[in-house]
Amino acid sequence: MRIRNLYNPPTMKDRAPVKPWTPSGMTAEAKTTGEGCEITVTGSGVSWLYPPEQDGLAKVVWERADGGTMTGIDNNNTVAIFPGVTVLARLCGYEDASLVTMLKTANLPLVFAAADHPY
Repeated sequence: MRIRNLYNPPTMKDRAPVKPWTPSGMTAEAKTTGEGCEITVTGSGVSWLYPPEQDGLAKVVWERADGGTMTGIDNNNTVAIFPGVTVLARLCGYEDASLVTMLKTANLPLVFAAADHPY
């Protein structure tokens, strides 16, 4: 299986801040910090972060600074962002759509496979 990083290293510091969509009554702000992309959502409810560009890969996913991988909803890859502060640290892409399932089964984070060499 071949895994390909979108950035070397694949950090969110290399991208413009991404701001999620919010329903009325909620607000969202995003800024680039030393840790990555910091998203602050206020209000009660759920906001949605749309998927990044696929760049010819099977799937592209965000990874939070706390190590939690945000894989999104199965049908459109949007990610629920809840009120509070979320820091996105990495953006990883891969050619085989089964990678996230395989890593979750092995209890490994996505960053385990994020390297430009055969896995």
